[in-house]
Amino acid sequence: MGDELTSAQRIYDQLWSETATVMASGKVRVDPLLRGDTGDPRRGATLVARPDGLVRTEVEAFLREACAICPGQYFYQPSEFHVTVLAVIPGSESWRDQYPRLPVCQRVLEEVLKNCPSFSLKFHGVTASPEAVLVQGFPLDDILAQLRDRLRNALRDQGVGENLDRRYKIAAAHLTVMRFSNPKADWKRLRDFLQAHRETDFGETRFHSLQLIWGDWCASADTVRLMREYQLGS
Repeated sequence: MGDELTSAQRIYDQLWSETATVMASGKVRVDPLLRGDTGDPRRGATLVARPDGLVRTEVEAFLREACAICPGQYFYQPSEFHVTVLAVIPGSESWRDQYPRLPVCQRVLEEVLKNCPSFSLKFHGVTASPEAVLVQGFPLDDILAQLRDRLRNALRDQGVGENLDRRYKIAAAHLTVMRFSNPKADWKRLRDFLQAHRETDFGETRFHSLQLIWGDWCASADTVRLMREYQLGS
């Protein structure tokens, strides 16, 4: 458990160190697809964990302040908050090529998750990437890390895992809560606001179920389709 916490903190601290400098220069990476009138064309299948109501309430309060400081960006709604357990089919504009793999992926998830115990995450502090603001999540046990490894191995064994971790290997357990979609912003002010919340406590959730969802890049409520919910053990 200690190694998991230390590893997660190291990832978040490195992100913050790099991104604080980016914000100071105003050179964040804005996602133009989040501003288009035609909607985000990227689609994918993701196994997610949804935080409980207490965590959602605390994060929502934080985002209200962030929105006042940096309006015009893409802010997640409380019903959209999620931890990505695994991007089963990574979101992309070429999703139609990957969609036929979905039935095999679902069979793998069914088999692996039927004996998976529940797990806990503590949400404490915020960090940022050049594209987004994240609420930091910390595993309180090693169940999530073991589950991810089991899923990766099983999907690859079935020949449907070659696109896993295509962008990066998911190791942390954060909530992405804000994405940069408008270049016109006071980035230094946002950086200072985030710095002030680096140690804010957002609560803890024990996850008793996971969801396989199909949706756009941000898993927005108006595109997400729940494909399956998996109950975890005690």
